[in-house]
Amino acid sequence: MTFGDSALSRLVRWCACAIAIMSGVSLTASLGALAQDSSLRAERLVNYTTGKALPVSAKVGPVTVQSVEFTDRGRGSSRGGLAGIVPGGSVSETSTTIRGHFLVENPTADEWEVTFTMEFLDKSGKLIDKAVKKSTWEGEAKPFDFDHPILQYVVPSIAQVRIRLEGRLD
Repeated sequence: MTFGDSALSRLVRWCACAIAIMSGVSLTASLGALAQDSSLRAERLVNYTTGKALPVSAKVGPVTVQSVEFTDRGRGSSRGGLAGIVPGGSVSETSTTIRGHFLVENPTADEWEVTFTMEFLDKSGKLIDKAVKKSTWEGEAKPFDFDHPILQYVVPSIAQVRIRLEGRLD
């Protein structure tokens, strides 16, 4: 049995379509996985300004991070490190605490953990300092205060803060 030109042509087109469809399904599944991963991560770059709420407008999973407000809490506001452990320990005269006050909301009943990474950058975009903290939200809107002790003398060099967020179902 021999195929005519039209039958062979139809068979080739059919095979080409089948391959294209199968490739498309695979590509769509891959893009769907990438889209899902990206919805669990967000990154924003904000100018470092104290005393003013700055929009973040990021969503990781169902958790929405609306804004951040930075404050310089001054010396003695954080008893981190050995000063917080050793009785009678003193806070360094050369450090201060920067607070990022985030407004965050999770409207779902599921508990979600969000990892916040703040990178303090100078005016040329070089890293001055970095801090990471986590918190959870379950069907609530509550603020998250991210306190980070930092050397006092570098604070005037901070121009921007890169905020990275990563969410996961807890």
